[in-house]
Amino acid sequence: MRFCYFAFILSLMEGVSPFSLKMSSTIVDTKKSITQRIMERTSDKQSGGAGGTSSYEGFLKAEGNWNRLKQSKPFKYDPKVLSNDEGPPQFVTDDGATGSPQCWEKLRAQEGKELDYEVAICGGTLGIFFATALALKGHKVVVVEAGNLQGREQEWNISLDEMEELKRLEVITQEDIDAVITTEFPGCRSGFKNKEVTPLSGGYFDNDIGYETETPDVLNLGVSPALLIEKVKNRFISLGGSVREQTRLKGVVVSEALGSALDLGEDIEPVTASLVLDCMGNASPISRQQRYGKKPDGVCAVVGSCA
Repeated sequence: MRFCYFAFILSLMEGVSPFSLKMSSTIVDTKKSITQRIMERTSDKQSGGAGGTSSYEGFLKAEGNWNRLKQSKPFKYDPKVLSNDEGPPQFVTDDGATGSPQCWEKLRAQEGKELDYEVAICGGTLGIFFATALALKGHKVVVVEAGNLQGREQEWNISLDEMEELKRLEVITQEDIDAVITTEFPGCRSGFKNKEVTPLSGGYFDNDIGYETETPDVLNLGVSPALLIEKVKNRFISLGGSVREQTRLKGVVVSEALGSALDLGEDIEPVTASLVLDCMGNASPISRQQRYGKKPDGVCAVVGSCA
């Protein structure tokens, strides 16, 4: 009975007559998976950055990255020891003999003078919140974003307390909060179970099923990232902040005496700043350089949150 109902639903999804259940079950077995069909039929309007992509290709890429991470082995790398290992790509360097010559040239030309910005933030989806908070304190800030600085269509889950904190910092207003909230609920139910049984008490050794818990007032809002980021971006610009969209970061050079410079490509003048903040997420080339040879101690499965 369950199979017939399942096949009936799938036949409707495939546009096949529900009376051809035998044929539809064959289609299910030989064609694309449910996951692939659903994801391919969902419009991929998400931007890059936090949250990534909702496409099936993005899903496969994430699965591949996850498998590589699980199979990787940690190793020690010492740049002072000669070896066949060339080491990680030097995305950030403090060696004047490496990195972008344009960056070093501009830093030397600005010696004793004011740099372009006090703070340069790399990555806008998360960085725009930090940028706005710093601009409110009077700092001169630029945000560099490889794509368009926009939020994805899929909602973010966030706690009301976190939104209130952004309001306390004056990054957003109460009117902004009211405008971006799409759903509200009391809290979340989290469980680690081998089958769905609710309510459930005790742990696995008590019930042979698992454990669940209620988290009231945690991630109890759904907000529109597209609208939230648009509002914070506009506030940042109104404060005198600068946003460089469609500008891919090629590297960073750092001098303790002169400051830092962002390499934005041969045809674009470098940007100099006293401080560079990396808000490019887990795929950041800066993070990859820092983590070279290391394997994470653990993995956090993100359910949903917001900076």
